[in-house]
Amino acid sequence: MDTSSENLAIAIGKAMGGGDGTSYDGISYCQSGIHVERYAISVVPRGFIWSAKKLPDGSSRSFDPKRMIIQTDGVDDPYSLSIDRIPFSFPEPVKLAFPLSLPIWGRYMDRYHPVDSEVHGSDTTLLLRDRTDPTIFGSFTFETESGIAKTFYTLSTVLKLEREARPDNGKYDFGFVAGSGDPDLQNRLRQEKNTQE
Repeated sequence: MDTSSENLAIAIGKAMGGGDGTSYDGISYCQSGIHVERYAISVVPRGFIWSAKKLPDGSSRSFDPKRMIIQTDGVDDPYSLSIDRIPFSFPEPVKLAFPLSLPIWGRYMDRYHPVDSEVHGSDTTLLLRDRTDPTIFGSFTFETESGIAKTFYTLSTVLKLEREARPDNGKYDFGFVAGSGDPDLQNRLRQEKNTQE
């Protein structure tokens, strides 16, 4: 394998991983033509859990992985998803959180495939070529070290994800824990510990 092919393979592997797997909040920008929409998103990548609310005060969508249902404004969509349709059916606001949902990996239904990679500072960009017209290109950029997705550009679509920094408040995010629970449990446990000392 020559160096450029090896570098491309390594870059694809990192990009497909989607990052560190920890839960996060962020802002997603979706542009089609000159129309741009913003969404506040909350994601637990390893649990396939996500929610997206159109800003400033628009509709919301979320995914319930236990029931395999996407909800719009709290109402179940009329169909449930099967494992093979996840994450292909995820909407644009959360696609960068789940890179396998992007149509860029050369699979039979994908429109693009990676043909080269370039490193720019702390980021890596995959150059994408259209399957049907080899003169059309796109790009997918992610953080080189972590694999966290940042942007996706094609002739018809622009997606950008800005993750919010994790607060340094002494709380821990284990990332792999999915489900609902008491979000303030750690604080209450600390208070009980302090009163017992």
